[in-house]
Amino acid sequence: MKQALFLLNMGGPNSLDEVQLFLYNMFSDKNIIPNPLVRPLVRTIIIKKRLHEAQETYRELGGKSPLYDLTMQLVEKLSGKIDIPIYPVMRYVPPFAQSALQECKERGIEEILLFPLYPQYSTTTTLSSYEDVLKACEMIGYYPKITFVKMRYYDDFAYIKASAEKIKEALGDKESREYDLILSAHGLPVSIIEAGDPYQREVEANVSALKIYLQSEGIDFRSVKLVYQSKVGPQQWLEPSLVDTLRNPYNRKVLIYPLAFTVDNSETLFELDIEAREIAKKIKYEDFIVAKCMNDSDAFVEFIANSVNEYDADTEK
Repeated sequence: MKQALFLLNMGGPNSLDEVQLFLYNMFSDKNIIPNPLVRPLVRTIIIKKRLHEAQETYRELGGKSPLYDLTMQLVEKLSGKIDIPIYPVMRYVPPFAQSALQECKERGIEEILLFPLYPQYSTTTTLSSYEDVLKACEMIGYYPKITFVKMRYYDDFAYIKASAEKIKEALGDKESREYDLILSAHGLPVSIIEAGDPYQREVEANVSALKIYLQSEGIDFRSVKLVYQSKVGPQQWLEPSLVDTLRNPYNRKVLIYPLAFTVDNSETLFELDIEAREIAKKIKYEDFIVAKCMNDSDAFVEFIANSVNEYDADTEK
């Protein structure tokens, strides 16, 4: 059976002109704003309020999100490990699912393998991307077999080990016991969690698994804290927030690891490494380290490749 691999992610603007499209598509998503009656109004308010600020953010990052270029580096390394076509498929900006599926249709691909670049499952990320793929298939009249090689992997041993490697890399030869490890996850409105979304539970399990692994490796931090970032709007979001935690330090040496991201983007490179660093500077932190995401690390590449190969091996049995 001819296969292709889709790496699913939200995406990020590829130019300043694309920022409005990104915001429009994100806040048109029924998984982000479930109520169809208020969705158009909320979308309009958010775009009006955030467009200029968001464009300034991406201007500071060089005029676009780094996410696509970093994902293509991941694709290139993966191509040396698995012998099937690999497509980055973004939810809110190009490259969209439809263009990848059209190419797969023309190539006679019979099975689409999905690997979400979201470690924890959420209706706002994994489900949204999956539904987008199904909708695009309908639009072009193409009905391949669609399979998740991993739907979530927040507690997979190989993934936890790869996460720990990025933390160790960021720490370098510094003494871990002098630092607080802050594990920062993208926030969600509490209402989405209360509606049954498993994201918070999986994030907390991810933290627990990572703590156990680090301890087994003899890496003991002064404390390990879970925080949430990227709040939008006035409603109640998951807490504690990153900003509140940084503004009330018990320790002024911290290492932040982006727990819910696998590829660096504006939430990591701007929100964590620029905005949060500014807070730390004002409060006179002694040291403020932000770890990189997986990106195209060898361990992450191996993890994805092994996931695909294990699926194929199981299918052949």
